[in-house]
Amino acid sequence: MIEWNQYWKRYSLSKAEGWLVLQRDKIINAYLDKIVLSEKQVIEIGCGYGSNIRLLKKKRGDVRCYALDNSPVAVNLVRREISDGIVADCRNIPFPQDSFDLVFSAGLMEHFQDETPFLKETKRILKKDGYLITFVPARFSLWKLYQLIHFGLWQHGYEKSYTYRNLNTLFINNGFLPVETTGIDPFSINGVVMKLLDITMPAIMEKSFLRSGYTEICIVCKRRL
Repeated sequence: MIEWNQYWKRYSLSKAEGWLVLQRDKIINAYLDKIVLSEKQVIEIGCGYGSNIRLLKKKRGDVRCYALDNSPVAVNLVRREISDGIVADCRNIPFPQDSFDLVFSAGLMEHFQDETPFLKETKRILKKDGYLITFVPARFSLWKLYQLIHFGLWQHGYEKSYTYRNLNTLFINNGFLPVETTGIDPFSINGVVMKLLDITMPAIMEKSFLRSGYTEICIVCKRRL
């Protein structure tokens, strides 16, 4: 299993990952646009390299950006552009209740066998009219197949995947009201081709014939009052 500080020291953003970042960015911005405030408090939880929070910082003048990760190496990298970078465990977030208008994460929640402590904390720091956006691996994709052929030697350690149904149930059971669930990159076709050829290109396939057949599933929620 990889050690995260070492991982982020060696990390570079591939063209395939950069394309996924842009797809996530479209969803994040769509929900930021629904928040009618002159300055919106936004945090990326488990920021890693911070590709999405950096992009928000560059593109928008109406957000104050925060980034949180358990890896000091990752946070130091993000602090080059996001001054409010915090080293902390996402299951014990050092912010008071109702701190953020939008909380998002990508590639984080699937690493927990029990997601409840993470969801409890994100709900606590989310404002009552705010949005939580989470991107997680989908159950049926080439990415999942790629993971399985490692025969348990997946470098990122424990990592689960989700369907629409179990993802929605998980959030409902932890006090959230799902607003939207959507998929990104059908069956990983686009991401795999871009990764193999090291290119960025228009999407080969935009819709899956299986509802859960995407590289990632995104769920957007509000707090259930």
